[in-house]
Amino acid sequence: MSNTKYINFARRNKCNVFKVNNNRISKHDAIGDANEKCFPHQTKSKRSIMHITVTEEEEEIQMLRRRYNDKISVSKVIETFQNFPLSKKTLAGLAEADFTRPTVIQRESILPAIFGKDILAAAKTGSGKTLAFIIPILERLFVEKWTRMDGLGALIITPTRELAVQIYETMTQVGRHHDFTIGLLIGGQNLKYERNRLHNLNIIIGTPGRLLQHMDQNPLFDTTNLKILVLDEADRCLDMGFSATMDSIIENLPEVRQTVLFSATQTNSVRDLARVKLVNPVQIAPHEHEQIATPAKLQQSYVVVDLANKLTMLWSFLQTHPKQKVIVFFATCKQVKYFYQVFKKLRPTSLLLPLYGGMNQEKRNKIYGDFCKKKTNVCLLATDVASRGLDFPKVNWVVQIDCPEDVAQYIHRAGRTARLNTSGENLLVLLPHEVDPMLDSLEKNKIPIKQIKIDERQLFSPLLKIQSLLAQSPELKESAKRAFVAYIKSIALMKNKEVFQLHNLNLDEFANSLGLSNTPRVRFVSRTLERKRSKILNTSDSESKIKITGIETKDSSDEEQDLDDFLRIKHIHNSSHCFASDDLQASNVTTESEDVKKIQKKRISKVKLVKKSLHMSKRIVFDEDGAPVNTNGEQSNKFYDLKDARFRLEQQDADDKKRYKALKKAKRMIIKEKERKRQVDDSCVLADDFGSESENSVSLDWLPDPDKVYGKRKHVDCKHASGSYDFKDTVKRIRVLQNAQALSLNDTEQLAINLLK
Repeated sequence: MSNTKYINFARRNKCNVFKVNNNRISKHDAIGDANEKCFPHQTKSKRSIMHITVTEEEEEIQMLRRRYNDKISVSKVIETFQNFPLSKKTLAGLAEADFTRPTVIQRESILPAIFGKDILAAAKTGSGKTLAFIIPILERLFVEKWTRMDGLGALIITPTRELAVQIYETMTQVGRHHDFTIGLLIGGQNLKYERNRLHNLNIIIGTPGRLLQHMDQNPLFDTTNLKILVLDEADRCLDMGFSATMDSIIENLPEVRQTVLFSATQTNSVRDLARVKLVNPVQIAPHEHEQIATPAKLQQSYVVVDLANKLTMLWSFLQTHPKQKVIVFFATCKQVKYFYQVFKKLRPTSLLLPLYGGMNQEKRNKIYGDFCKKKTNVCLLATDVASRGLDFPKVNWVVQIDCPEDVAQYIHRAGRTARLNTSGENLLVLLPHEVDPMLDSLEKNKIPIKQIKIDERQLFSPLLKIQSLLAQSPELKESAKRAFVAYIKSIALMKNKEVFQLHNLNLDEFANSLGLSNTPRVRFVSRTLERKRSKILNTSDSESKIKITGIETKDSSDEEQDLDDFLRIKHIHNSSHCFASDDLQASNVTTESEDVKKIQKKRISKVKLVKKSLHMSKRIVFDEDGAPVNTNGEQSNKFYDLKDARFRLEQQDADDKKRYKALKKAKRMIIKEKERKRQVDDSCVLADDFGSESENSVSLDWLPDPDKVYGKRKHVDCKHASGSYDFKDTVKRIRVLQNAQALSLNDTEQLAINLLK
């Protein structure tokens, strides 16, 4: 017995039961189905098991706790993950996932997080922030001896579904040797399937909307034992888009917990930090004092293009970069959908993949996996849903076809390339009025960018083909209209009015560049114009009264301050200190009202103009010499009187109704006459001896022939020599037949016997 090792069979049986249940959850559960649903690109691998006894595990936990208390021993320079006080299971998972050397953010944030401190960390894109909070979660739960019976121990919240899927994949790789259950809660999955398996999870990764839905509807979602809360892309989670949802989630969490915030552009708002209840946080920003806020190997450039030439520029770029891996960022989902549909019909040289928020979750996962597997010759058309946290491997180009909302959004978009010390290029497309304010913002945030010019010889305009495609497909045309309206709305709703100036956009040329022959109407823009017109009318009325008395109270500069909305109307410059004659004053009073009338005339439809006056068609007669002759002395310029025409049409309509009634009456008289004649003819026709063969009549075919029994009699014709019918005999026979039809079977047999006697 001394040579054998002590084995806790209860612990081993517990592990065996856990393995069976865990395999069932990981393979058939919608929460933990990584291989089949969330990651179709990932190959299935059999889980390797580390054979560690309970005593060895207890000794390892005690050793790790001593190292945590002895902080001097871990203050030396860390070069590999072996230098961290990590468990054997975590180190084995890191080695199998090919993570050997920690990055700067990982070296500075893993130890404070393991010690249980709150962290507020910011680092460049692609610097390994995901692993910086995954390792502390696994280690803290391991040291706490966390099991499935203990419930939820760590909660990770991300703003997008794709980022949650990516974190889940990394967590399953690194923590594959631990006995923790990991769940993925994102929208688009089966809610009932998730609800039944939620109480067994130790680590949950999810988006705010689905988490709050489970908290409100699922009584099994218990967060009382929560130890760690992680907000990845914390600035996005805490902004106005998720503010109400995040406040509700944080209210359901225990106050005593560890909170970790990670992002490439971290928030420093005291209000946001107070909402998540950070307690003496450790601020980590290893790249704060560097001269460049973006990765060093990222080449950044911008190009100035008119709005009408954006589609041509993008198509030419894709045609001239066929063997590259490209991500193109748009402002709205409907733009992504339209550009994908149009470019797909134009047959580009690269594979096109769309990714936006309105897609089905299964389709989003498939597109995400296909783009990650492709190394070259692929282009992803996406919205900002793909701009944060996603680790797309080996992306060569990032094209921001629409100007980002702010500098933080620019950094996140550009960060999809040049990750982990690899090279990449970013191209920012700006409109002429966006150049100066956007470049000033980038310069203030330590982002170097240079201008490049487009070679016009390499531009290929597909406008004619697009117009023909829209003429053939009404669905594609509607998609183009929706893309137009969505872009205009996005520009109007942007906060930075120095960069996004709607009044400087040529909407007609933009609609034509999308293949539309007419400019779609944007309703909220029309409403804004009407409000401004009403303002001008009110100001013109008040100013006209003041001008008549010779006193002015408003200046043109005051009017410009009042009309500060996102659409401008030409302002009226009033002349001050000018007193002239009565005629001049009257002309000044009417100038503004005339300008307003000109604007209102544009709103009059063509139908109303046609109804006012119509020119009659003229009949021109030419003589032998070819000169026109005016016949009957008619005037050439004669107008068509609509009232007279309407009166004549009403009279003709009344005459037509009278004529129609007369025709119907005559037709009814003819039908009645035919019916009367038919009844007279039917009365002269002789009926059969025993009536018609109806269902209620009795068949008398079995009776013998009377002529054979009594001999032949003289046939009495109903028609006499005079040509008239004997109506008395006919009526008598008809009565006999009717009486025979009313007899029963016995009466008929008795009648037949009497006749035979």
